[in-house]
Amino acid sequence: MSMNFQPDQLQTMIVEAVDAVAPTSGIVGVAPVSCGAFIYDGFDFDFCQSLPGCAPAVASGIKRVRPKALVFTYQNGMDLAAAGISEVIHAANRGENISVIYADNGSCGLDCTEESRIKICELLSSLNNPVYITRVVATDKDNKAAIKSIKNAFKLQQENRGFSFVEILLVSSDDESKETKALMEELPSKVFVDKYGVEKA
Repeated sequence: MSMNFQPDQLQTMIVEAVDAVAPTSGIVGVAPVSCGAFIYDGFDFDFCQSLPGCAPAVASGIKRVRPKALVFTYQNGMDLAAAGISEVIHAANRGENISVIYADNGSCGLDCTEESRIKICELLSSLNNPVYITRVVATDKDNKAAIKSIKNAFKLQQENRGFSFVEILLVSSDDESKETKALMEELPSKVFVDKYGVEKA
């Protein structure tokens, strides 16, 4: 898949996952505002931009009119955890057949501060309808687990299984600070929901 500018780490992961599942019925990404607003410049497939926090709702609508397309959202902490927590909860609770990719740098919560950080995976895994919820750590030197998780989410969507959520905790491989270690203890890598056993495949 071609990209027309130098991609960031997470964009590269998405491309590798898309290439692995090789969708044949089109791809539609939904971009947030704020830091990820111009993600669509890096891909040669369709993108839509949503209002703050509304990417899961927009993706749900797109999936209804293009049910065979691979539809995913790309959101960061400010967009998903601060502005859009209700939207992702509702989409997950309805079991929408979409994939949500959450780029988490560990710094945002309900009011965009570390003190109010909320654990999205733990929250969504308490619902009945999501089929795949996972948190993985990706560094600048190792992103294999993250690519696998995104691929799993896309594969489940292609099989019409339902709602998938992949939280990718982005940390530097050279960062061994107490803050980073505490963050990774607070937000551990874990598969919270895997109803169809994709992690074992």
